[in-house]
Amino acid sequence: MKNKFLEGVENTELLHILENSYLKEKINLLLSNENLVYTKKGRLNKSGACRILSMKNKELDTFLEECRKILEVDQFLEPEEYQNLQEDNE
Repeated sequence: MKNKFLEGVENTELLHILENSYLKEKINLLLSNENLVYTKKGRLNKSGACRILSMKNKELDTFLEECRKILEVDQFLEPEEYQNLQEDNE
């Protein structure tokens, strides 16, 4: 089982990666409405997230998949390569 402190640091790093991506506005919108899009146990409330982001369920699934891809790709890219990837998606 991971140390709570290490989990917090890891989560902060992941959020930082997403906040610096082309999905920044949507990520910040979710974070600023945390009480509406997450349950008390920390799980995503999909209906709340869809309402906040003005998306349908399928669109939310696509958005979440894009977030996963960004986090996967980020592990293997140098900073300048990541910047080029962001510019290509804008």
